[in-house]
Amino acid sequence: MESLKRIFLFLLILFLFNQPTAAKTIKINMGEFKITFYCPCEECSKGYGRQTSSGKTACSEHTIAVDPKIIDIGSKVLIYGKVYTAEDTGGKVKGDHIDIFVDCHEETEEKGVKYTQVKVLKKKKDK
Repeated sequence: MESLKRIFLFLLILFLFNQPTAAKTIKINMGEFKITFYCPCEECSKGYGRQTSSGKTACSEHTIAVDPKIIDIGSKVLIYGKVYTAEDTGGKVKGDHIDIFVDCHEETEEKGVKYTQVKVLKKKKDK
């Protein structure tokens, strides 16, 4: 029984020391952006519905549309303390403008237009 305990302890220590270290994330301040909201309705999405330019299906409070000259598609973006994913582009989304996807048009009108600081999250590479 004692040998089983030693083997278990050895395996546990081996497991703990072989875990990958957590990647550190750095926040790159992109400055102040205009924040608007869009939904799958015809008025907002021009017939594309939930289909994004990246081929993903837009999800409320997850998907954002960005200008890919400013923020790369696939980037994780911190807005109002919440992380969104840049999965879409839009005809009116140019420069320092982000469009957050929501489920219904009433919500786009309710939330309106805002301005806030935006940060892009990047994984810090180990040396």
